[in-house]
Amino acid sequence: MKARRITVWALGVLLLVSGCDLFRTRPTEPPQDGGSPWIYPIQADQVFANMVQAMAERNADHYLRCFFAPDDPGGTYLFVPNPNTTGWPLSLPWGYAEESQTITYLFSLLPDKNPPFLTFQEENRVVYGNNDSVRVRQAYNLVVPFDDPGQPLPSEVSGKSEFLLAQNGDGYWAILRWEDVEGSPSWTDLKAGLY
Repeated sequence: MKARRITVWALGVLLLVSGCDLFRTRPTEPPQDGGSPWIYPIQADQVFANMVQAMAERNADHYLRCFFAPDDPGGTYLFVPNPNTTGWPLSLPWGYAEESQTITYLFSLLPDKNPPFLTFQEENRVVYGNNDSVRVRQAYNLVVPFDDPGQPLPSEVSGKSEFLLAQNGDGYWAILRWEDVEGSPSWTDLKAGLY
């Protein structure tokens, strides 16, 4: 009986000593997305907030999440260039692949210490259907701080664009169509130079 109590007591002490880590807080793990304040866009406005943030972070993946992906059942992303831009490089539609190529190239040209700066200012909004799509006219300004001052690309573009946004296959808002309607140099000029 005494041996049994000693065994139970020894086992209890052993569990207590080895279990001390059970009540100690563990170190925090870094966020899986690198700490980015990406917002799953449940409202159309959040798409533009995500674009601004993706530019500031030079995060091509987050930038591209603002657009309908090529395999999305809800539609195919299309960019319509500013009609006043000369030297537009494509006669074919500009889609997701071209957007991916140019944003990746743009971010590769930028210095780490100076991120691009993007602003939008809404001018007009039209809601369609049962609030399932919206057309937004935005004035934009994008400052791109290239390291090389002799860079042939514009370091600042300003203009106006019309965006058609809808809910993608995942139920989040994304850009389905982007029409760059005015500006000189415009975002179209920058994309043309990057392609």
